[in-house]
Amino acid sequence: MKKYFSVAILLIGFYLNGLAQKTGVNTKHPQGVLHVDAKKNNATTGAPTGTQPDDDFIVDANGNVGIGILAPSTRLHLRSTGTPAAPIPAIRIEDGTQGANYVLTSDINGSAKWVHHPVMAANVVGVASNPATVVVSNYGGTGTGSGSLYRSTGFTITLTEGDWIVSAGLTFVEMTAGPNNAAFWQRAYLSSSATQLQQNGFSHLGVGGINTCYGGPMVFNPKIGFVTGSSVINVPSGTTTTIYLLIENKLPSYYTYQSDFYENYFYATPIVR
Repeated sequence: MKKYFSVAILLIGFYLNGLAQKTGVNTKHPQGVLHVDAKKNNATTGAPTGTQPDDDFIVDANGNVGIGILAPSTRLHLRSTGTPAAPIPAIRIEDGTQGANYVLTSDINGSAKWVHHPVMAANVVGVASNPATVVVSNYGGTGTGSGSLYRSTGFTITLTEGDWIVSAGLTFVEMTAGPNNAAFWQRAYLSSSATQLQQNGFSHLGVGGINTCYGGPMVFNPKIGFVTGSSVINVPSGTTTTIYLLIENKLPSYYTYQSDFYENYFYATPIVR
């Protein structure tokens, strides 16, 4: 009798040990070490089929975790019921750094955060005043702006926080009274003011600081010139700033500038340090 009793105890032990290896919640047929059937809609016998695993959570014998899938192939395997035509997000991370069109990146230790990556961010195109801005150089002469070292091009651009490459190109014509009708150098600047050179709400990251500028030669024959260039600026965290594109004012009639010349451009490209 003792012999049979011992065998029975041993068999019960094997049975209980087998049960301990798999735990099911809302299912009598767990497919892993831990298997949760949230909607309790799995088959009463055998493995779940069709859409039954869509609401399931599982930890398999390798320690892999699956949500919406019973055979996870990685440490964490998420599967939603979305399709290419109608996607359904399978993950959502809200840590305070999230934002529209941000991408998830990590540091050297693998700690992740959301960043406004240029791959996902569009260029910002500057806008010109309407109607067109026309400037005839007049420093020391008469008329609007004759006492100012800088004149507005009519272009502005509004940028949010981060680093930006700001590019500009401006056409000048009718160089009728340059110094002895010789070529001269013309400059353009970024400013937080439409009338004077100042740098509030952004900073240049180049060696020129506030004096950073775009430049180009103006020639008397064929009386045309083009100012072009790019500069890297930073807009402080949590701020938005409007930047004006100014041109250096010259003595009367050195040049004529017009904002709607077809060659003109003014735009910014976001970058990540």
